[in-house]
Amino acid sequence: MIILAQDGTAIKPAVAKAIQNGVPVIAYDRLIEDPKALYITFDNVLVGKLEAQAVFKAKGTGNFAIIKGNKADANADFLRSGMDQVIGDAVKSGAIKIVGETYTDNWDPAKAQTNMEQILTANQNKVDAVLSENDGMAGGVIAALTAQGLAGKVPVSGQDGDKAALNRVALGTQTVDVWKDARLLGKTAGEAAMQLCNNSDPSKVKGTAAFKTPGGNSLSSILLTPNPITKDNLKDVLDAGWITKADLCQGVAAGKVSVCG
Repeated sequence: MIILAQDGTAIKPAVAKAIQNGVPVIAYDRLIEDPKALYITFDNVLVGKLEAQAVFKAKGTGNFAIIKGNKADANADFLRSGMDQVIGDAVKSGAIKIVGETYTDNWDPAKAQTNMEQILTANQNKVDAVLSENDGMAGGVIAALTAQGLAGKVPVSGQDGDKAALNRVALGTQTVDVWKDARLLGKTAGEAAMQLCNNSDPSKVKGTAAFKTPGGNSLSSILLTPNPITKDNLKDVLDAGWITKADLCQGVAAGKVSVCG
């Protein structure tokens, strides 16, 4: 059974029952706190780190806003911990001030936009950078920035490789889109499922390693490596057939980025 859990806590009783009845379970991209499940995802701590590195490179000091995902999704905190590896020291020194930080119900872009609007209002638009945990929310953040004439001036992060977000990277309104090729995730899960059909022990699946969860469990896991896409390596997503040049370069002025001509 391969489960993409919107709420990793609510699904636990059903997962435990499946495993008790001899059905191996793969927690697909979202953590489920059951030590007998196999957890397959991209390295979300690394995703947060890569997001923060790109934004920190663009803006190493000033007022930062952090738009996190759904509180019930462990990924939101994994991403935040990765971000802290990059900006933590600057926050402690005072070089960076966190002027707004909020979870966003269901990773909803509209709610992210509202959250960003409130942060801008509370700080008289004095926000120098935004760490948004995914592309959908980055779209909401950039809509809020656009309304204040700040889009393209304030670095913004995201992840997922959404077509609209990759276009924003080309346009210059989004700084980085950490790309997690879902095809690789699906292929890895499919291969693991075939192995579990022969041996239901998750630790016997090829390429697994122990993963310590926030709940104190140890799960067998496969953590895939993401690719941070900036204006300098947009060619990666084109070459992979992830997006067409027409979609990537829509509205991009000639000469703005090399990949668009």
